[in-house]
Amino acid sequence: MERARRILCVDDEDFTLDLLETLLQPHGYEVFTALNGKEALDLLSKKNIDLVLLDVKMPGMDGHEVCRAIRADGELKHIPVIMITSLDSRENKLKAMESGADEFLSKPIDQAELLLRIKNTLNSREYEDAFTYLIRSLARAAEANDLDTGNHILRVGEYSALIARELGMPEKYIENIRLHATLHDVGKVHIHTDILRKPGRLDDAEMEEMKKHTTFGAMIIGGHPHLEFGRRIALSHHEKWDGSGYPAGLKGEQIPLEARIVAMADCYDALRNSRIYKPCYDHAGAVRVLTEGDDRLKPEHFDPKIMEIFKRIAPQFELLYDKMKDAPASPDQQ
Repeated sequence: MERARRILCVDDEDFTLDLLETLLQPHGYEVFTALNGKEALDLLSKKNIDLVLLDVKMPGMDGHEVCRAIRADGELKHIPVIMITSLDSRENKLKAMESGADEFLSKPIDQAELLLRIKNTLNSREYEDAFTYLIRSLARAAEANDLDTGNHILRVGEYSALIARELGMPEKYIENIRLHATLHDVGKVHIHTDILRKPGRLDDAEMEEMKKHTTFGAMIIGGHPHLEFGRRIALSHHEKWDGSGYPAGLKGEQIPLEARIVAMADCYDALRNSRIYKPCYDHAGAVRVLTEGDDRLKPEHFDPKIMEIFKRIAPQFELLYDKMKDAPASPDQQ
């Protein structure tokens, strides 16, 4: 039997909490309450909460601080937040959105509107969760015939998010690239296992076949607008800044930014990760190859701005690799 949806109501007034509980319980919601931000964060760490109704004006931590703390916590950031306040101004609404709130409601509370916002927000988050799960399932399927990849696709997503953040990209872009970067090699499901598992280097004909995984990936992902971000990554992550890449030989800023970011992330992890056809490098060795070049990779293959970022934050790549190399994927990542 499916459990009731759990809503955490956070307000420094007992009267408001009693009102919300009286309103929500008859509609099948399980209600938890907290009188301040610290109580709220403590409850969130212990209970599996589905949505937070959060007052803005509270002593100690205000609602904006609580919302930012939720968004900064990897275990909590997926929980939708509806902010409720008596401050009904454009500036306050913008501040609520900047803090990471999903919705904004003004006091006095319109009960019908609140119930509708809760329902729509929960349904929307369910859709997002299912969408994320399907993308990761598709990405995992691409690894079925490609041995010894471990958590490669997840690490590439995390490295890509690191680079995007250093580039100053918006949070939505960072979340998009973290998720959609996992699709970069989805086209490999169409590459014969004899090629994927061949020890040693591929010959010219095999290499030409391998290169097709980019166009196969774009074909598999298709033309849905919600997947366009991942499609660009799958198609163009082997393009090179100097124009020597594939499949289209794009050059410089002709290459989508997300593909340029994933190219660096993918190459670093490929160098670190042992495969049937090659040994692995330690962190220092991988950095050396990327920044100085070898018989395959050259620094001029990468966007110079992204290369400078990589040099600056390379220690974070090493920490992520060590943290994720043997860790099992969490259920929402499988």
